[in-house]
Amino acid sequence: MANDVKVLKLITGEEVLARVEQKDTMFILDKPMTLQPVPGQAGQMGFALVPWFISGKNENITISIDHIIAQDEPNAKSEKNYLAAVTGLTL
Repeated sequence: MANDVKVLKLITGEEVLARVEQKDTMFILDKPMTLQPVPGQAGQMGFALVPWFISGKNENITISIDHIIAQDEPNAKSEKNYLAAVTGLTL
């Protein structure tokens, strides 16, 4: 699996972070995660990374390229948080 972390914007409006590998017209997403708003301190809203498939069995999810409207490199903080969440290692 590729180690390139990407941010994908889907046609549903969801933003997904994952390590991505392209196979023909499909993307294989390794441990895809999305941002979920959570209450923070002093009434502020924060965000937490949560698995995109919370009740799913597989770590790799295959989606059609047709369902992606944009892709980008994550900013350094997002990539660091994603990799820490999926590997359990603090970077």
